[in-house]
Amino acid sequence: MAMNHRGWVTALVLLLVSMMPIASADLTTETHTLNLVCSSEDCFLSNDAAGDAMISGEERSANPAQPITVNLEFALRPDQVSVALLPSVLETLEIDFRIAEDGLGVSRPDLHVELILGPSTNAWTLAAPSASLGSQSPYRLDNVELDLSRGRILEAGDQVLFRLSFDIDQPVTWELRLAGDSWLDLPIIWSIDAEAANTDEPTSLSEPKDIILIDTTTFGGLMGADVDCYRFDVEEDLSSITVIISWAATPIEVEQNHAVPDLRDANDRTEDDPEVRTRYEGNVVINELRWVEPEGGLHTLCWTGQDNRFQTYGFSGRQALKGIGSTTPEEFTGEATWDGGIAHVGQVEDASAPQGAGLVTMVLAAAGITIALAGYIMPLSSPWLPRFLLPVSIVLLMLGGIISPAVAISNETPNPGEMTFDEVLDQRLERIHQGVLHDDEGEFGPQWYGGFLGVPAGERLQMMLTIESAHPLGDGRWQIQAEELAEVDFDRLIFGKLNEINLGKENQVKFILRSGRLLALDLLLLEALLVVDEEPRGDIVHIEWTMTSAPGMGALSTPAWTSRPDSVSPADWEDLTRAVQPELLTISFCDCGIDGMELSVRPSDIYANDLITPGGIVTSNGLIPHDFWIAMLGLAVLGMAAYVEKERREKALVLADEMLDEW
Repeated sequence: MAMNHRGWVTALVLLLVSMMPIASADLTTETHTLNLVCSSEDCFLSNDAAGDAMISGEERSANPAQPITVNLEFALRPDQVSVALLPSVLETLEIDFRIAEDGLGVSRPDLHVELILGPSTNAWTLAAPSASLGSQSPYRLDNVELDLSRGRILEAGDQVLFRLSFDIDQPVTWELRLAGDSWLDLPIIWSIDAEAANTDEPTSLSEPKDIILIDTTTFGGLMGADVDCYRFDVEEDLSSITVIISWAATPIEVEQNHAVPDLRDANDRTEDDPEVRTRYEGNVVINELRWVEPEGGLHTLCWTGQDNRFQTYGFSGRQALKGIGSTTPEEFTGEATWDGGIAHVGQVEDASAPQGAGLVTMVLAAAGITIALAGYIMPLSSPWLPRFLLPVSIVLLMLGGIISPAVAISNETPNPGEMTFDEVLDQRLERIHQGVLHDDEGEFGPQWYGGFLGVPAGERLQMMLTIESAHPLGDGRWQIQAEELAEVDFDRLIFGKLNEINLGKENQVKFILRSGRLLALDLLLLEALLVVDEEPRGDIVHIEWTMTSAPGMGALSTPAWTSRPDSVSPADWEDLTRAVQPELLTISFCDCGIDGMELSVRPSDIYANDLITPGGIVTSNGLIPHDFWIAMLGLAVLGMAAYVEKERREKALVLADEMLDEW
């Protein structure tokens, strides 16, 4: 009977244990904090701050001659489930380690920590924090760079391990505070539960999934070297069948290659290569694959993935009957011209052309100075003219009519190292080309070609633009409308560059779409940055910016604006780019017998107070403001001198006549 009672007790304990919540552990974009947890002498990493409040140890035999090394390990438990892209920095590591006998914390040792994240291993030494009366501050690391040279993809089941070691050289009791007091935070850039996202399974060459293609969306995931196959019926006598697949925004490190899928008929014959139209809608890549006059009957469509690549998708189809509609992709115009003005705000209707550098003013001023100098060799009736009026006139004419316009004219010539707008765009496309050519790796990665106007952090941008007009913003500032930004032909630029370089078919599409998107975003932001405090009077604006790093925007596969002028603060840059970022930017390319792409921009609402006045923008305004009117004042003073001389001479003649009459 007693044994039976003990059996019931054991069963009850096992039942209660089985009902206890299991600690969760998975590094994802949502759960990126790992706590050091111990329970029943078993230590591990967990998303939950649970378990024992503290573990400790007495090292009574430790001495300086024979220190004792304590090693602790915390492995992720349960194993990693999601595929995660590791960040470049460890945001925070905090370890609450104390010596029980030391109230000030003066005898705490250095902590040696090692963090293993799948393929990457990092180690640091944490010096003991400064002593403080009544408390022992935790050891802490903030924003330390991770070495990801051996890979930054953490796959399901990969090892995640935290090691902690320290040396004790005196008889003390050490304590490691847990339950939320010791933890680390990794801001995961991107993650996916590959098993859960692979909703299309089972799909394979031997077991294709039966679907309805036309006007029905099917969702799936291409996880690693997966083969996703779908089987559907194709009607007889079709003019064409089109498959539209939308790939989820995914970092470039894990993005699938978007290769054209294989479409086979019921007799296992491959249909002819389809016409391919690819476009970006925001950060989403959309492929439209159009097969002309396919065979009727059952067909199988298969995508093949690559190792260490993970991306979800959704696709649907449409069909066209023979004799109905065009045999080329519908509604594709092939127009990709940047018209400019999208980021123009304020009183645009009050735009005015610049007055020029002042050649006419210089001619008038030179004539006035010549006349004034001639006055010194003439017998003048008043001593005040050569002493006061003529010198003032000459100074005003020289300053406002000669020197200042001459400075303006000199400012309209290129500065050393300055590039034209076309040269900047060509450099921009060349850097995109190098990124595509080298698979966005090493020095040619996204942080290099994704910089504003293709200029990465640490480099300087020098550019000269021609001012077409300027308009007031309404707050005393002026926005410049550059002549070069009025109409930019993306087709000519991108396909012209494509003819100069050597890229494979798939890389050509990537180059075309990436170039269109980055050019559009750069020109949009450049328009918004052309803001000055004074109305420009000359025809030229000079830009000189030293670029520094910026967070950028968009998917990691096509980042933009990853550098900023160092004269713009990070906060101002963030506010400006958030305001300027378009609601929707669509870049389309049709591989259908023409070199054509389409550009469509739906701008966001931009207001004058969203724009900033960056440093490094200089207009050819001359030496002083209002130099034209200063020259006119000089002519007025000269005219006054001539009038005074004329009046005095006439009065002298009248007086002389009166005196002669008296004689």
